[in-house]
Amino acid sequence: MTASKLGACHLAVLILAIVAPARAQSQRATPAQPSPARATPRAGPATQAAQEPAKPEPERKRRSKRKPRTSSGEAPPAEQGVGSESRRSRDPGPTRQRLVLTTNIGGGYDDNVVGGQGSGLGVAPRAMVSGYTARADGTLAYFRGNMLRSIQVDTTGSLIDYPGYLDHPAAGGVAVLNARTTAGRNLAFRLMERVASRPMFTVLPVSAGDASLSAGASEESPVASLFERRSLSSDVTVAVDRRWGRADSTSLSYSYSAMGFTQQDYGHTASHNVAAAYRKRLATGVWARTDYAYTYEGYTDSAGDIRPTREHRIEAGPEISKLLSRRRRLELSLTGGAAYLKSNATSGHPAFETWVPIGSGRLTLELSPTWSVEGRYRRGFSRFRGVTDDVYTTDTASLAAGGLVTSRIGVRVATTYGNWSTPASSAAHDRLGVYGASVGVHVLLSDSLAATAGYYYYHHRYSDPGALPEGFPAKYDRYAVRVGLTLRVPLMGSAPRSDLQRP
Repeated sequence: MTASKLGACHLAVLILAIVAPARAQSQRATPAQPSPARATPRAGPATQAAQEPAKPEPERKRRSKRKPRTSSGEAPPAEQGVGSESRRSRDPGPTRQRLVLTTNIGGGYDDNVVGGQGSGLGVAPRAMVSGYTARADGTLAYFRGNMLRSIQVDTTGSLIDYPGYLDHPAAGGVAVLNARTTAGRNLAFRLMERVASRPMFTVLPVSAGDASLSAGASEESPVASLFERRSLSSDVTVAVDRRWGRADSTSLSYSYSAMGFTQQDYGHTASHNVAAAYRKRLATGVWARTDYAYTYEGYTDSAGDIRPTREHRIEAGPEISKLLSRRRRLELSLTGGAAYLKSNATSGHPAFETWVPIGSGRLTLELSPTWSVEGRYRRGFSRFRGVTDDVYTTDTASLAAGGLVTSRIGVRVATTYGNWSTPASSAAHDRLGVYGASVGVHVLLSDSLAATAGYYYYHHRYSDPGALPEGFPAKYDRYAVRVGLTLRVPLMGSAPRSDLQRP
């Protein structure tokens, strides 16, 4: 073969090497052409290299549709990238920003079976009598961030009125800050702070976390407010999450909490908490978790003495995340362990210490993109702030289910249970049982306006009425009906339509 023919052959091979991948790519981009899997057999190394990397791409796109979509402007979960299956991406994605104003106006009727009991003199409370009530609140929510760093600030102001009980409407407010940032692909920092001013006294145990004893999920539950007693509270948490590989991660956090009543020192609490957690991936969707927490708390008792209490808590258990089908997902977390509590002596109370078995559980079942069921349980310690001087072991459980009946109607049903008991080594052996239930309905009238309706039930029983302060009811039953309107206006960015559909 001559040199000219050899050069021509080399030129032809070079042209084919350039044209073949471009042609294969154009065929994949054209819907009318066969897919790469059904294309003609590969003719050479150049064509094979162009086709093979493209095969996993459609697979990833199909799998991503099975995962629930995150609304625009919503921060990723705090744990994302720390204990997850995949490594955190280096690409932060687009930075989103939004500012949303939400207002609620409503009213209803309360039926309080023991309303009006108690003297009402001095600091002694008097339970609310049956009658009509009205409420108005507004929330300004700001978010800015991406997949790697974000900040969110929510501020809420409220007015609540019971004409048959309060001389004038009671005002309250809550401000919440959540910030998150990363350093590299394996380190994340979190800051959470909450400041609140509440006009009403609510039975909510600290150890129960967000599984409250009331009929709702927060202090906004209307039937959990027993009587007027203003309190101020502040909670701040800083945390560091570290990923040590594809299967191991740790989390360290410090929290400071303080709560006190404005008209008296009795019930004031200040606590420091240090916690550590280790998480290991055992298999796809299965983790093992170990947690340790130490808490030092100072509590001002009825005699005005500050009673120091120390608590050690250690527990461990599995976490499971399983995709049951294309539209259903199961999340399960179980822990068990022990807690040690030691309380120093004061002028009116002897010292005591005790060991108590503890545990927690959480089950989330996504039945469809719009329906879900969630159950929670937690056992720990708590104080009946401003009511008694004892420390209680608390068993709290909650179950909630909700979703969309139609594209404009959402329904949510919830129930809660709580059992408080003083440890055997304490001076008293009192018990408190609390039950709650609620049914809520949202009807979307427009993209920014929804009508709401709800029914609430609350019930508690304390075993020893003589151990309670004057005016606090040992037996309490309350029924309430609420109707109202919710208006959500995006001042910057956009508010997801699903937020108004959620009851």
